[in-house]
Amino acid sequence: MPSRSHQYIALVASLPHLGKLFSRKEVSISEYRLKQRLAMLEPAHTRLLREIVEVTAWAGVARYDQDLDVIRHATAVIADLKDYPDLQELVASRMETRTLIAALRRRKDGQEAAGDIQSWGFGRWCAQIRSNWSDPGFGLGHFMPWVAEAHRQLLADDHIAMERLSLTQVFDQLDQVGARHEFDFEAVAIYVLRWVIVERWSRYDQSEARVRLESLLHAALEGPDATGPDADPDYPEDTSLPLEGAFS
Repeated sequence: MPSRSHQYIALVASLPHLGKLFSRKEVSISEYRLKQRLAMLEPAHTRLLREIVEVTAWAGVARYDQDLDVIRHATAVIADLKDYPDLQELVASRMETRTLIAALRRRKDGQEAAGDIQSWGFGRWCAQIRSNWSDPGFGLGHFMPWVAEAHRQLLADDHIAMERLSLTQVFDQLDQVGARHEFDFEAVAIYVLRWVIVERWSRYDQSEARVRLESLLHAALEGPDATGPDADPDYPEDTSLPLEGAFS
């Protein structure tokens, strides 16, 4: 899927630096301006970007009735990204992170075993989670210490700290993969994934953050029927643009 390099150089050069995660109260480019810039993408890339955002965003995931539907969609998106292995890695990793958080929440809610984890979990760690259900970090603490820390924060009902922790892991991986790309579609997609996180966090009202985070996390894990009265009302309705479902 060749791209016109000069067009993508101009696009990437037009995107302002987002800064470090949690470091700004306002994002450096608005949704409106970003969508304007993304109009420079080739149609095929616009479609792929929409798929990536939908399957990695809370709002996109919450539209599915069952976890298995999300897993099937993610698998299809990863297949569509066959020409972009770094983006495949990012989508898969995001799904694995979601699986770990889902496992933490299920265990806290009293689930005594992983059960049929293939129906709600994705990726490399499903067997490890199932075999180490009672371990705070699911036996992954030696190289993923953030999981055990998230367990402690969840037990303390510190949802803000847990969300900061998990988003930091996602942001760090985006930075690592982003270092390998400059003026290509991958660079644009990684920028948008960063923007989604930064923009969402910039709109949290700390006085309401716990309620909103709990609602969104529950919706992401349980599907649209679980959004409840506290679900975030700010999901965009514009289905023609690649940031549809991005606010998560």
